[in-house]
Amino acid sequence: MESPRYVRWLIEETNIKLSDGTHIPCYRLNHTNDEDVLNEWALHLRRHYESDESLEESIAETGLSAAEYLRDYVLPGTQNLAAACRSGDFTEILVSDLLEFVHNYKVPRCKQQNRANKDRSTQGTDIVGYHYANPDGKPSTRDELIAAEVKGLLSSGSYEVLEKAAKDSQEDEFRLATTLNFYRKQLKGIGNHEEAKRIARFQQKSEAQFHIRYLGIGVASISQIENGLIPDYSSDDLMLSTGHEIFLIHGEKLMALAHDLYARCMR
Repeated sequence: MESPRYVRWLIEETNIKLSDGTHIPCYRLNHTNDEDVLNEWALHLRRHYESDESLEESIAETGLSAAEYLRDYVLPGTQNLAAACRSGDFTEILVSDLLEFVHNYKVPRCKQQNRANKDRSTQGTDIVGYHYANPDGKPSTRDELIAAEVKGLLSSGSYEVLEKAAKDSQEDEFRLATTLNFYRKQLKGIGNHEEAKRIARFQQKSEAQFHIRYLGIGVASISQIENGLIPDYSSDDLMLSTGHEIFLIHGEKLMALAHDLYARCMR
């Protein structure tokens, strides 16, 4: 998967601090009205739900247009729980792109495919990613697995999203284990046997140890962080002493941006 051009709009801000002076990783989504980039981003989003080949087969078999099929059977809608699902999917795909194309983790892209209910998210760890230390994929104790819990408040400018992400990132091993198993089986089901094998490696910790990073990532509609300070939250409030990490992604009018991109998916 190639990096979509919109990833260049994720600007790292290195001076962001909590109330006690602790620095946290932060990215500002500085999006513009570049039609080509937005349309490419929308296509990138849609392919998380249904590949080009699968979409062609589906519209041929149902007799629906691409827009009708995607609206009725594939993409989450805009009402109530459907809107929450859309918001969650948007933020998870955004964070997946950050982890893969900026931080160089491999992030499986199968969570949004073949849902029984297009308006309900799959339960479990929000995002898993991994990095093999050896280019040939031979297991190493330097391999890394990343488990990220993502919380988005796309219609809000509240830093509360960090607290929610921190709380959910206190991951239990059972939930992560079941998510890995889901990904392995899902990847096999869509024919990606090689990546399924790579996921299986992280189900075998007793045979080849590896490092796990737990992240809580908040996404909020905050255009600017005044004076580089996130007020009211300290490292203790966000439970950073547990070894878990916190990221913030912020930008202007993110819910409107998400709705625009999903509308572009159906054009």
